[in-house]
Amino acid sequence: MRTTWNSFANSRLIFGAGSLNLLGQVVDQFRAKRVMILSDPILESLGILKRAANLIKGETHVFADGEAEPSTDMVRQCMNLHQDFKPDVVVAIGGGSNMDLAKMTCAAVSSGKEPESLFGFDQIPGPIGPLVCIPTTAGTGSESSASAVVLNSCNGMKAAALSSRLRPEVAIIDPELSLTCPAKLTAESGVDALTHAIEAYLAIEFYRLEESELGVRPYEGNHPLGDLYAEKAIRLVGEHLIEATKNPKNIEARSGMALAANLGGLAFSNCGVTLAHALEYPIGGRYQCSHGIGNGIVLPEVMRHMRPVRESRIAEIGKFLGVTNSAEEAINEVIRLRKECGLPDCLSAVGAEREDLPELAATAFSLKRLMELSPTEVSESDLLNILKESF
Repeated sequence: MRTTWNSFANSRLIFGAGSLNLLGQVVDQFRAKRVMILSDPILESLGILKRAANLIKGETHVFADGEAEPSTDMVRQCMNLHQDFKPDVVVAIGGGSNMDLAKMTCAAVSSGKEPESLFGFDQIPGPIGPLVCIPTTAGTGSESSASAVVLNSCNGMKAAALSSRLRPEVAIIDPELSLTCPAKLTAESGVDALTHAIEAYLAIEFYRLEESELGVRPYEGNHPLGDLYAEKAIRLVGEHLIEATKNPKNIEARSGMALAANLGGLAFSNCGVTLAHALEYPIGGRYQCSHGIGNGIVLPEVMRHMRPVRESRIAEIGKFLGVTNSAEEAINEVIRLRKECGLPDCLSAVGAEREDLPELAATAFSLKRLMELSPTEVSESDLLNILKESF
């Protein structure tokens, strides 16, 4: 039986309203003369990139062509810019897509490898260089996670690189930057954060996983520190998600969701995610819906599937969300939150057809690194049943 577990986090986390103003000090600590900023056109139009560049004393180069679904071809584009400009520090500003683009760029440049060869676990041979991540949405937790997800340009499928070397050196979380985040994106991001925390809380126990020859696994399974991260994240989502969606200028709600997203990221990137995420990958890829929407559609039925072996933990989730301490109430509260946010509640709402479901289940079942994190053995037919109940 496995008797040890690991936990990893950033070297430094700066949290609080106005913390973007500390970017110049952070960059100075690296003695950086050249800084590359990776972001997207929306944040450029809001003036956030100019503000960030003005905080930096050295020379800056801004790449503002980031996309919602960056690809390995875009990683190569950024690699070329990186190699020409030779920055001492890279700063990523935006949602998970911008941060993951920066992670993959730094990893590819530092390793000299093609981006596609970095997918999988522990394929990054060394440090990726100073990377500062500044989220403007509250969902992915990418500013503290050990993963990067981009489209593989060779096959058009999303793929993930997993390595503790992908954790940014510094994360700056300024809730004020999310005040302009649209309600729909706020809702999608928030449900994504909730899914991260719930799946980490329900994942298989660390001691039921086999020891790795490397001493470290892609995901550790559920453990006590992960429980702390997940519980607090779930409580914060329950308290603040609806308010942040309906009253976007409420800085207290924005702060609560920013912290929830970060803690959810720490929870899942240590303990793992499982069936909901496995199902979402083919759903998101096929129907071009956001990660939060896909997760939100299948999460309640994933919880129902796990209920026979996770009754008490699902009931605890209900308590964290502020409802009666029962598993059924917990699942119903997740459904209520999704509805209050205005997100789709079924697969047909994003364009799925019943005949699509077997292929979606087969693709999800092939993701063995996520299947093994389920607290109960799962078959392809189990996944198909979850999809049918989510249709």
